[in-house]
Amino acid sequence: MNLSPHARYLFLFAHPDDEVVISGTMKLLVQAGAEVHAAWTTSGDKFVKREIRESELQRSMDILGLDESRLNLLRYPDLGMVAMLEEAAESATSLLSDIKPDIVFSNAYEGGHPDHDAVNFLAYESSARLGVAPDLFEFPLYNGTGTFFHWKWRINHFPPGGPAVLHNPLSDDAMLCKYGMMKAYSTQRLYMVPARLASPRARLAREGEPYRPCPTDRDHTAPPHPGQLNYERWFNSFMKIRFSDFRAAVIRARRARK
Repeated sequence: MNLSPHARYLFLFAHPDDEVVISGTMKLLVQAGAEVHAAWTTSGDKFVKREIRESELQRSMDILGLDESRLNLLRYPDLGMVAMLEEAAESATSLLSDIKPDIVFSNAYEGGHPDHDAVNFLAYESSARLGVAPDLFEFPLYNGTGTFFHWKWRINHFPPGGPAVLHNPLSDDAMLCKYGMMKAYSTQRLYMVPARLASPRARLAREGEPYRPCPTDRDHTAPPHPGQLNYERWFNSFMKIRFSDFRAAVIRARRARK
């Protein structure tokens, strides 16, 4: 495994169920005795009651074997991270100050979902506000840089370009954990099916889950990739969020820091 079991980790997610994408790697770290913390900025409760989503999250964490004392629920509104980015930056900074992680994993900056991109920004912004430099890594969920044949969807892979992608081959236990956590989210079956199809056992055993270092020169006021972003193309009918909204929120949050 190319991650140290002696480091302190913070996995920062936008929604309950985001963690299944990197859950095999989390399981490897937990089994190796690493200190693993996890935080969710929202409860993913836009369309399902908060209590239901959080009960699914608890089942997921029971399968992972992560103690409740290591879990942090910030409970910002689902699909509300862009509108509340300044306040969320304060909360993320407080969380980072309390946990003092050596390594932070977050949703990738990939234009798939505005809450995901906001969490990636929070990993950078909270570190800058504290004047610390944990190693930042990101993991992909989905984005709009796929082929026409796949309706432009790219699932469980980064947009083209960027730092080299890393993997840790998963053990049988880690794979069973990952698949079990997927099943814990019964209300999110529509999303878990493609996630499962994109995570075949043979690939997980051979390669593992993709993640990569976050570039130190990332500019969150610039789109994560050329062309139309996924959430502007597919989801904007109900999200009603455009990249210009995200960019303005990032600028406001940075000004609040100064």
